Amino acid sequence: MSDGTLFVEDSRSGKKYEIPIRHNTVLATDLKRIKASSTAANRADKVADGLRLYDPGLENTTVVETSMTYADADRGLLMFRGYALEQLWESEFEDMLHLMVWGKYPTPSQSASLRKDLASLMGDIPKTVFEVIEKFPRDCPPMPMLVAGLAAYLSDDLDSIPTFNGGNIFHGNVEKTDEAILKTVAAFASVVGIAGSHRRGIAFTPPSLDKGYLDNLFKMMGIVDPTTNKPSPEKLDCFRRFTIINTDHGMALSAFAHLVATSALADPISGLIGSLVAAYGPLHFGAPEAAYKTIKSIGGPQNVPSFLDEVKSGKRRLFGYGHRTYRTVDPRLAPIKSALQTLNVETDIPLETAYEIDRLASNDDYFLKRGLHANADFYTPYCFIKIGFHPEEFPIAMFAQRIIGIMAHWREAMLRKVKLFRPTHIYTGETEPVEHIKIPSKL
Repeated sequence: MSDGTLFVEDSRSGKKYEIPIRHNTVLATDLKRIKASSTAANRADKVADGLRLYDPGLENTTVVETSMTYADADRGLLMFRGYALEQLWESEFEDMLHLMVWGKYPTPSQSASLRKDLASLMGDIPKTVFEVIEKFPRDCPPMPMLVAGLAAYLSDDLDSIPTFNGGNIFHGNVEKTDEAILKTVAAFASVVGIAGSHRRGIAFTPPSLDKGYLDNLFKMMGIVDPTTNKPSPEKLDCFRRFTIINTDHGMALSAFAHLVATSALADPISGLIGSLVAAYGPLHFGAPEAAYKTIKSIGGPQNVPSFLDEVKSGKRRLFGYGHRTYRTVDPRLAPIKSALQTLNVETDIPLETAYEIDRLASNDDYFLKRGLHANADFYTPYCFIKIGFHPEEFPIAMFAQRIIGIMAHWREAMLRKVKLFRPTHIYTGETEPVEHIKIPSKL
């Protein structure tokens, strides 16, 4: 039973309160009813305004209701719209996008129509986007190129900017929201393709109307077999399965950042720029790149024991290990390890080092007591490299998959009541002007 009543007695006032419990949660605003005398209290504590919650990192705070993604950490189960990973294993990108955004698994004709619409929009890219991205040095990481490229794309689509047009465009407007989702997903792929081809020093290949989203993404980036000039079916299929695994993960930082940015009713591409910047950090989609480069720097399996000693003493960080959601084995890990075998990934020194880290850590009390296990980011790099991505492209490769869930969360937000994200903070400074401190003279 997850519903009920929380009985609270405030020791400060002696008053008792009954707080409704729904879905094993209580409304934070219900706690504002719990008030004590503000006499002699620190004014900064805002005691008169009622009890507040303090939750650094939002570790135990829910911010939305959704039927999209269910992760059962105890059972290592991950479901999308009621489907388990195994049921979705043969799905294409378009199938997953339709399922997550519109809530139903598409018919073959719906999937084909979505594929054609996306391919058409992917080919409609302003020249400004090419000009902006091609100004970057080829060895520049792709993320800054994406941010600039998307900004350039937006500058050519002023009708989609709410503030520029005097107010709301998308909230409550299903048609405009759905159009914007297709345009955003397509624009992202094209910008990634332009950045990828620029970094590889090759000509950009426009998308084909008869090809799927991922096939076109690979072609635009230049991830193709040099003999056929087409994506390898095996590598493309592997990335497709990665897409299913990485479609959504609830209120992960990238999705949350997008919701925060667009809670002010900004357009979805502006939200995507904010989401990309947030995802780039080594604690989110930057983790596979950081994990790979850290493991590569270790020098080989023989150096793993000393490296783990440094990790346990706090001198080094092991990226790709441990997860806030999963205290058991990450359910995405088995398919990723299977992909390593499917791709016949050669066991090179970094991968041998990764295996040794996992072997030792999985039998080490330090990691076991803390529930730390390898997560999806730990082995993903070796699959991505085999597919044809550069280490610096790992974050955007993962984002190309997660954009499905991000757009699905945005659509839900546009169809429910607007609630601007505006958390409070605990102020610990002075509450009265400090008279004995004089401002230095500017003379």
